[in-house]
Amino acid sequence: MKRRFRPVVDCDETRILETIAASKAAFLAGEAERPVSRMEFLYLQSRYIQKRWWLLQGLLLTLACALLCGGETASELRRVLGLTGPLFVILILPELWKNRSFDALEVECTTFYTLRSIYAARLTLFAGVDTVLLSVFFAGSSILARITLWEMLVQFLLPFNVTCCICFGTLYARHIRSETLSLLLCVLWAGIWSLLVMNDAVFCAIARPVWAVLLAASFFGMGYTLLRGQKQWQNKMEVKPLWI
Repeated sequence: MKRRFRPVVDCDETRILETIAASKAAFLAGEAERPVSRMEFLYLQSRYIQKRWWLLQGLLLTLACALLCGGETASELRRVLGLTGPLFVILILPELWKNRSFDALEVECTTFYTLRSIYAARLTLFAGVDTVLLSVFFAGSSILARITLWEMLVQFLLPFNVTCCICFGTLYARHIRSETLSLLLCVLWAGIWSLLVMNDAVFCAIARPVWAVLLAASFFGMGYTLLRGQKQWQNKMEVKPLWI
């Protein structure tokens, strides 16, 4: 039986590195000739977002508004608002986590745009659409169900902000790669908040200044989580853009 010998090819590593560098330069030069504006980039990213999650968020707020209109006691109103906030955030988890769930981060690092730019665009789109949905919900609830602004801030936005902190904190975490774990943490927080709002004695015993401090802390925590995550995105995801 004859043995097949493969010829030994000497490779000049310096030439290979020069070829790679020239390829990167050519790619970057080609992209620079046809720049994409910020609005065009947002539009392109919006095409990758499944619109059904926005539809489900709208249906959730519509159902919550209907329940608020039919609610008779203060505890019922608190329960509806307290559960609606976390559920509203949970509905965006599939879209935010799909890159890590499908192990697509390395693939996206081969594109011209960084992961930070991609996620910043998607968060901007979600923030814009959710702001519109929540504005309509707040206006409808205040008119139809006579919900005051203070009740909305404490009973809806406070659990909403804490759920956002949990969602983005786990998303940007280095060692947490499970969407299910993030979902469970959000559901756990929703359960804890429900126990609090159902206990009238404990809920009413907390003074307004304390609620104001907790609300301010929730806004600060959400902003800090988002800024810190975007700033350290590449290190936490353990991937590096190909074109750097």
